[in-house]
Amino acid sequence: MMKRIFLFLFFIPFISKADIFDDVVNTFKTNNSDVVSKYLNANVEITLLETESLCSKAQAEQMLKKFFDKYPSKSISIKHRGASAQGAKYAIANYETSSGLKLRLYIFMKDNLILELKVERE
Repeated sequence: MMKRIFLFLFFIPFISKADIFDDVVNTFKTNNSDVVSKYLNANVEITLLETESLCSKAQAEQMLKKFFDKYPSKSISIKHRGASAQGAKYAIANYETSSGLKLRLYIFMKDNLILELKVERE
């Protein structure tokens, strides 16, 4: 019995862990900019529909707050994800608002921080 418990505990770290994008998308589902901001880099390139800016983490958080107030999410699902040899990762997700508007969400990350975030109409 102890051998089984030991084997189980040994393999726990190898059981498939959710990708960082699963965590990020789950924070977007909260419609809470404070929660999303923990994944933002100190400087973020952000495009929210017609508004585009290179801004600080605090400014990006304010932009996201306004965005979530106007376009709260109903559902978000990742459609594609990938990574570069240099450690950068990206994901493309479908974002549907509570009013039924369909948007495309593009997230570019490095070192588990969002460097670029883009939301555009489908």
